[in-house]
Amino acid sequence: MAFEAQIASARSKDVHWTFRTTEVRSIALGALRTLKRETETGLIDNLRREITGEVLSDFLQLARSALDEGTEDGKNVSAVLTAAAFEDLIRRMGGSFCGIQTRDKLHKIVVALKTSGVLVGAQFGTIQAQLQFRNDALHADWAKIDAIAVKTVMLLVQELLLKHFS
Repeated sequence: MAFEAQIASARSKDVHWTFRTTEVRSIALGALRTLKRETETGLIDNLRREITGEVLSDFLQLARSALDEGTEDGKNVSAVLTAAAFEDLIRRMGGSFCGIQTRDKLHKIVVALKTSGVLVGAQFGTIQAQLQFRNDALHADWAKIDAIAVKTVMLLVQELLLKHFS
């Protein structure tokens, strides 16, 4: 918005057109240099991670609300939302921290995250254990899912979001 206001101000000045053009050029070059610096220092990547964290947090809030209904349908809806957030988070972590841009199997991404040192200690085993939850939830195998499993994965996703995407 400030950029547009600066350009409009430069264009509205009652001076020879070459002076206006020079000022507009200078403003545009300044904006491009700033963008380049922000990209080089990782600000754009940080912003992308923060937005991802907010969106996935919204998924978790919706999942929590559905689970709080205390019904079987609510549990199922919550399981699907939580599983989707879980998978998306793992894939985004693979992209951000391991450079994985392809649609690899989820367990391969988890191994890559461990190998690169992103997942440490018990996190690796805990995440691996939840891969089956993801499969059960996204394939509507409701008999294998209970509210405690949903809450467990919710907490895991929340922990990873706080650590890597906030």
